[in-house]
Amino acid sequence: MMFKFRLQRVLELRAEAEQAKARALAEARDVADAARRDHDAIAELHQSSRAEVHAAHAQAPRVGHLRQLGLVLQSLEERLDSAADVVHTADIVVAGAQSELETAARDRRVLDRLKERHADAWRAEEAHKDRLQMDEIALARFARNRDSKEDGASSAANDGTSTGTAHQNGTAQ
Repeated sequence: MMFKFRLQRVLELRAEAEQAKARALAEARDVADAARRDHDAIAELHQSSRAEVHAAHAQAPRVGHLRQLGLVLQSLEERLDSAADVVHTADIVVAGAQSELETAARDRRVLDRLKERHADAWRAEEAHKDRLQMDEIALARFARNRDSKEDGASSAANDGTSTGTAHQNGTAQ
């Protein structure tokens, strides 16, 4: 007979839930990585624009050109702040997904340990049943051997007694 865990379906559902949480975490990390790359690209563009503004100041630029560079720089700063907010939000989502994955893994491990305990108890019970059956077989064999020895001894005694009686009867005649 094979061991059957009563909560096997629940364990399978927990494992599936854990896998779904792992996929969600991977997706959240991908989104966060993409947000970081976008943020880094905007930050790099912002740095190069700042360098352009400083270079333009050194060349005695026209006011319109400086104004335009200032607006571009301000727009880049706003986009950089927005990208930082997106990265922060993505990091929060990743942390939440990580927490959910850890919870799902813990829930599955609890059922795994319960399954192992039940399997150990089942194996111990099966071993106990096997030992009892082996003891019954050994006792039956012992009783059979004892009975056959007693039968052999009594038949040998009967053979000796009947031969002795016949021998006595023969001498008495």
